[in-house]
This record gives sequence, C-alpha cells and structure tokens, in this order.
Amino acid sequence: MDEFVEMAVDERTARIILTLGCEPGDELAARLVAEQGALDTVQQIAVATDPTKRMAQWFEGIAQRLDLAGVNDVLSQTRDLGLGTLIPSDPGWPNLAGDVTTHPLVLWTLGDPSLLVDRQPRVAMVGHRMPTDYGQRVTRGLAADLAMRGVTVVTTGGQGIDAAAAFGTAAGEGRCIAVLPGGLDRPYPSSNTHLFRWITGDGGVLVSAEPPGQQTGRTRLLRRGRLVAALSDAVVVTESGLRSPALKIAREAMRLGLPVGAVPGEITSPGSGGTNELLRQHTARMITHASDAMDLITAPRPATPPAAAGERSARPGPLTPRPPEPGPPLSPAMIPL
Repeated sequence: MDEFVEMAVDERTARIILTLGCEPGDELAARLVAEQGALDTVQQIAVATDPTKRMAQWFEGIAQRLDLAGVNDVLSQTRDLGLGTLIPSDPGWPNLAGDVTTHPLVLWTLGDPSLLVDRQPRVAMVGHRMPTDYGQRVTRGLAADLAMRGVTVVTTGGQGIDAAAAFGTAAGEGRCIAVLPGGLDRPYPSSNTHLFRWITGDGGVLVSAEPPGQQTGRTRLLRRGRLVAALSDAVVVTESGLRSPALKIAREAMRLGLPVGAVPGEITSPGSGGTNELLRQHTARMITHASDAMDLITAPRPATPPAAAGERSARPGPLTPRPPEPGPPLSPAMIPL
C-alpha cells in the first residue's frame, strides 16, 4: 500500500484510489471519507493498525483489489478521453439528496458538467425497457413539454422509456443528464451510442460514479438508480411493469423524501402494472399533463452544500456554475395520449 500512499498526493487522487479499491456502495469507506477525508483514509488503510476483525477484513479486501497498473490506467484514460472528475470540494459538485455517506466518492463526467449545478429544476423520467407505443408517445410528449418549460430531464440512458425521455427532451430543445452504470469509456447500453453522442453534443452530460474500465453489473445498476434519484427534484414513472427497475428508482426517491409521479396506463397491460400500483397505493401523484409534473417541484434547487470533512486542501476543480437561463413561459399543453 505504500505506493498508493505516495500516489495519493491530493484528495481527488485519493478518492479515485479508494473507488477502485472498495466494493461499489461501500458505506464504511464513505463514512470514513466523510469524517476524515480520503487522504487520511488511504493512509489508515496502509498502516492497517485497527484491531477489530471487521476493519482488518476491510483493509485486506481493499489491498487485494488495488492494482497499481489499474489505478494508472484509470488516471490515463480519464485524461486521454477528456473525462471530467468531480469531488465534493469542487464548485461543480452537484447538490445530491440524502446523507453524504451514501454519495459517490467521485463522479466522472463527459459533456457539459455545469448542467449539474445550475438552478434549473430536474425531473427524472424512467420506465419500462420494452415500452408500448402508448408509453413511448406519452414519455416523448411529456419530456418535450418539460424541456420547453426549462426543466432538465434526468435519465438512465437505457433502452425503452428512458431513451424516449431523452429523445423527447431533444424535441423540446432541452438538455439531458444521463446517469450511466459503468465507465464512460464504454457507455451502456452500446445500442444507444447515437443517443449518448447527441446528449454530449447538445449541451447535456453523461455522469457515472464508476471509473473508466468498469463494466456494468447488478450492484452498479442499483447505484446508478440511487444517483438518478439523488440528482433529481422529482421522479416520474411513465410506464412500468411490477418488477421494473424503474420502481426501485421511485422507491429510492421516496426514501429521500422526493416527490414521485406516475402516468396511468391500461389496466390490461402488464407494462402498466407498476405505475398503476404506485397510484393505487397513493405513493405517487397522477401525471396526465406536464403541469402535473411541474407541480411536483415546489421549490428551486438549493445551493451546492459546502465541502465535506477533510477536503479543504483538495485541488479545486476548473468548473464554475453557470447562471440559470430563463425558461420559456408555461403553457397548458397536454401530453399527447
């Protein structure tokens, strides 16, 4: 571990090292970094003097997973691919809902990261990967109308409803945040490569909590869903089955105290079982117009919180928040059902 201590010359690099050494969603790492900073955490792992069995196993697991060549590869890929990195001490770090110990140690970005800190409202639009024609039409219409009202649409960039939300945003001449589950060197799914190019080329941004080279997996998909909710002011599920991953994002939003909306669907369609169940349980508000989704957003986004513990000496990022742009006047347009 001595070589990693020497490599961790600043908070940013230390966080990247920890991201590679820790399992995705490691709550102990997040808590230690929040309390004492990443630099001290890396040094603590190197010394490994804690007598408890849990900490000893944790130290050993990180040491086994860390690879000097792998860390150097991530640092070089980040640089060569033109990816941005954000940590909480950067002015470009977004205001994430939830406790700081649940937040990623680093965010990798591709595109315009200033979108993450502007004061425009954000609505996540998620749903079924195999939508009906009804679901796609509703999603595109709703996303386009929200975009014209100055709302930033957040999506997973996945197939089906999530892709339809991004295309609807394009029709409304808006900008999109796509949160991906793996490294940005190979955006997932590869079938949406053209969509990711549009997002980054039209003022949007791709975001991931995973470093380059990391492939998509079940745990990373779950983390992606949590980040989608944490980045948003509200979550709208436009079409979803009873076991759709979109419902997990909706539940995460509820856990964070964020409003959730759902578009009603045909009662005979399995693809609408999830959204109809959210409405039946009164855990989501019914969405039939863009104005319904706007009503979910009751207040402007708060300012980005101050840096977490241990980050006063971190290298400041080159990002500066962009002033919000006024959106077009509201209209009573209805979603084309």
